[in-house]
Amino acid sequence: MKIEEVKSTVKTQRISSHSHVKGLGLKENGEANEMAAGLVGQQAAREAAGIVVDMIKSKKMAGRAILMAGHPPFLLSKTL
Repeated sequence: MKIEEVKSTVKTQRISSHSHVKGLGLKENGEANEMAAGLVGQQAAREAAGIVVDMIKSKKMAGRAILMAGHPPFLLSKTL
């Protein structure tokens, strides 16, 4: 018996997100800038995320999960 691969006839395409955000906009001491790295506001959330990133980089979060809760940031239209 010969086994053959069955290929789908459905067309697929890759979908990816694109962002101009390059970091959390934090100072060297971990405090958030008012506006930096493509982010505006949410200073407390960015500082907390910076602590988590530092813990991951120092390998203190190996094998642990993170639960992030809260509403998504509001997006403002340029036409306002």
